[in-house]
Amino acid sequence: MDFRKIEWIFFIAFLGINMFLFSIYWSSRHEQSLVTNSNQREDISQRLQNDDIHYKGTISDQHFEGYYLSAEQDELYSRLDQEQNAAIRNSSYVSDKILTSKSLETREFNLKEVKKSFNELMRDPEFIMSGDQYMYVPSISKKDDEGSKIVGAQTYEGIPFIDETSRVTLNVETTSDDTTQVTDYTQTLLREIEPLREKMSLYSEKEILNTLYINNNIPPGSTIQEIYLGYFRTLEVQEKNVYVPVWFVRIENADKVIQIEKVNAISNQVISNNSVSKVENP
Repeated sequence: MDFRKIEWIFFIAFLGINMFLFSIYWSSRHEQSLVTNSNQREDISQRLQNDDIHYKGTISDQHFEGYYLSAEQDELYSRLDQEQNAAIRNSSYVSDKILTSKSLETREFNLKEVKKSFNELMRDPEFIMSGDQYMYVPSISKKDDEGSKIVGAQTYEGIPFIDETSRVTLNVETTSDDTTQVTDYTQTLLREIEPLREKMSLYSEKEILNTLYINNNIPPGSTIQEIYLGYFRTLEVQEKNVYVPVWFVRIENADKVIQIEKVNAISNQVISNNSVSKVENP
């Protein structure tokens, strides 16, 4: 085994992470300067009202705390091979780190008590592996007559991962006798989740809405339907991913088109159109 090559791989990986964190720090200082120098004599609520922008709720100025996190996406192959429950092994397969399971046994699901039904299934070791790691996330779930997708995610100190690398999605359909049941599900899982830096204070809903407004990301006449917080992947280094806390803002414009805006909750920087940066192998 070439230990010198391994040392270089780790050196390049940590160098990439540190360069990324420094760029975030530098961008946040620049962004803060722009926001500070803007005309903020009017409260953001009044600004939104002036542009006929509505929000279904109260804009909070609460400051949560979060981390830069690193984690590795579990390939799930070995977990499935070692799974003791034959029903899960026989009804599941893994492709590109995504496990798909078509339940061999009918599982009813109560769409009127979604959280309770979701938690009951996650506690059932004959239905899913590592289900106790997932929390129901209503913000990214969907319920309608065509078929419901009930989504759960792993969390870190109460904040969920709003990212496809950490997700269980239950497909729920209504049968001919009007019962609702889970037809299949997909699952991704993170392991070795750990902070890269100490806990940091996050920007509030009010502050990130102000940033979106200044950058013209909220169209006049639109409705802000929901604001929610979650960890989102921004960097890949070897097998490791870097996640940052992000505010997600769901907006419906005057033409009824939905857009999701994303703001880095540590730097207060709009990242809606950013792709995941990758540090390639040396």
